[in-house]
Amino acid sequence: MRRPRSSERTAPVRAWLVPVAALLLSPPARAEAAAVRAELVCRPEAAPGRVLCELSYRAVPGSRLVWADALVTRAPDFARPLRSRVTPERFKETGSVERKLSLALMAARNSMRQMTVRARAVVCSGEGERERCHPESHEVSAELRVGS
Repeated sequence: MRRPRSSERTAPVRAWLVPVAALLLSPPARAEAAAVRAELVCRPEAAPGRVLCELSYRAVPGSRLVWADALVTRAPDFARPLRSRVTPERFKETGSVERKLSLALMAARNSMRQMTVRARAVVCSGEGERERCHPESHEVSAELRVGS
């Protein structure tokens, strides 16, 4: 069995290196305007225990939401996010333009702090073969208030 020359071994590497380098060195694409807005609101609670927050998504006119979820990226030390799985069946659907989902936390004591959620969504616009979809992600915050 003949051993390949170094030029034969590096040819496949060169074949994919040029397109990848062109992609990395090309100027950044123009940022598109957000097609979905997200808002987080947490209900104040009088005493420690379960705290509910609602994350609302709204697509801009001409767009529709096809998928959405949320990741708690920062929670205060007195309230831990509950590990509940949010599935499409648990969405409060109000059409293809707006969706709401509930997030629950367990507060151990009275306090007041900000929490942050990464609201992710896939938004589509157009119809038929002209339909185009893209992902969006927004950081939203709300005040968590437990006690007076």
